[in-house]
Amino acid sequence: MADAPPNNDLDVRGVLPEDQARAEVYALLGNLFYQPPSAGLLEMIATGLTLCNDDTDSGFCRAWRALQGAAKTAAVDAVKDEFDTAFIGTGRQPVMLYGSFYLAGFLNEKPLAQLRDELTKMGFERSGNSHETEDHISALCDVMRFLIAGDQDTPPAAIDAQRDFFQRHIHSWNTQLCAAVSGANQTHFYKHVAQFAREFFAIESESFAFA
Repeated sequence: MADAPPNNDLDVRGVLPEDQARAEVYALLGNLFYQPPSAGLLEMIATGLTLCNDDTDSGFCRAWRALQGAAKTAAVDAVKDEFDTAFIGTGRQPVMLYGSFYLAGFLNEKPLAQLRDELTKMGFERSGNSHETEDHISALCDVMRFLIAGDQDTPPAAIDAQRDFFQRHIHSWNTQLCAAVSGANQTHFYKHVAQFAREFFAIESESFAFA
């Protein structure tokens, strides 16, 4: 049998362009929820990452353009203050970014233990310099990015594995998270981040339903 012709739509890891775009959105959200954006990241959001055609008028594209507009006018110091006030705070932070809080009502509860067991079985190891637990939304986004795109040593995960992880560890509480970020008095720039995340996760959920 002759070799199949090369698929020019695939990169060297066998990742389709649309999946690479998904992975990049997860990476962006993971970055934004892990730490306040640098001036470089704000500029990249404002001027790059073309996710929508100019004539596309979906909820996702409207949210993306609104986030781009917010990034264009955002001041780095002001966004840092917003991040610290909303997500770190003194004592209990106004907005929790941890799955256990939304799934069990408290931090470091059973959902976190189950997630840790699953990540261990999947071959993930906790980074020694990480100061967040594994159920932080940024960590979960990073896992999804890896499942979708893999790396030089690991191929992308099957769509069933992506779907299962997303549904149990992100879909199960992301709506509550986004509502909390959007409704917080301390957030301004991050209200746009939350709406963008909400629209993206909704697309992911719908796409997994038909995959």
